Amino acid sequence: MNKNLNDCIKSRHSAREFSEKEIPENVLHEILEMARFAPSSKNTQPWKLSLVEGARLEALKKELCLQFDNNASCRPDFTQGLQEIYRPRAIALGKSILTYKGIAREDKEGRRLHDRANFDFFGANAILILSVLPEPNETTLMDLGIFAGYLMLAIENAGLSCCPQVSVANYADSFRKILPELSEEKIAMVFPFGYALENSHLNAFESTREPYENWFRKIS
Repeated sequence: MNKNLNDCIKSRHSAREFSEKEIPENVLHEILEMARFAPSSKNTQPWKLSLVEGARLEALKKELCLQFDNNASCRPDFTQGLQEIYRPRAIALGKSILTYKGIAREDKEGRRLHDRANFDFFGANAILILSVLPEPNETTLMDLGIFAGYLMLAIENAGLSCCPQVSVANYADSFRKILPELSEEKIAMVFPFGYALENSHLNAFESTREPYENWFRKIS
């Protein structure tokens, strides 16, 4: 499945329910082949990308959910705080998706399960972990963001869906515990991905975007 760029950009949104359909090797190859063309400062291409599925993924889900259930202290590799000017947007998104799912403000267990689903990767049977070698600078992190954008559009172009996650990286040490291959790397983002569950009410939810007038200015 191939879309034009306009369709990929405008139709891409985060899926939070995935089917059990396996991802064919040729489709994975197509995604990676497209993503590799992402630009980077001085062509350093500093990203590392790891596919995790099967028993290793199930072990990671179990460990992350255990950390969440135990309210373990968060130790992300990168700070995740919000500047106050942007906090209302994050709050608005949280409220809108909880309302969409019919989870009331006083439903503490419903809200807990809603948050916990992140650490089960929304039931996806495959994830991609974006990581980087230690001591990255700001330019390196910008490169990771550019690559993430290319990756998500490549996934969309292939007819699959994903959900970029940062919150799960709060337990970065758990990733390295279950996946020692990442022991010398910093965890930046995780992408549960695959075929979105068809006719899913939850997958029909789309977050809003600010009109460009809110962040664009012309200086002359």
